[in-house]
Amino acid sequence: MRLRRSRRTLTAYGIAVIIVLTILNGIFWLIGDPRLHDLNVFSAGFVLGMLGMYIAAWLYGYRRVD
Repeated sequence: MRLRRSRRTLTAYGIAVIIVLTILNGIFWLIGDPRLHDLNVFSAGFVLGMLGMYIAAWLYGYRRVD
């Protein structure tokens, strides 16, 4: 049962971060802030990192650390 709880937590975290980054990117785009490019690069890197983490978790499974 613990395994499923970890997956739900990881998925919820990933969805929440993507929602926040989407909102921030939208705000920066609407106001025309020159830092938008930097935020886009950060967002893309973070999403690629999350994708890598999901793939690694799928390949190797979750392990409980005591």
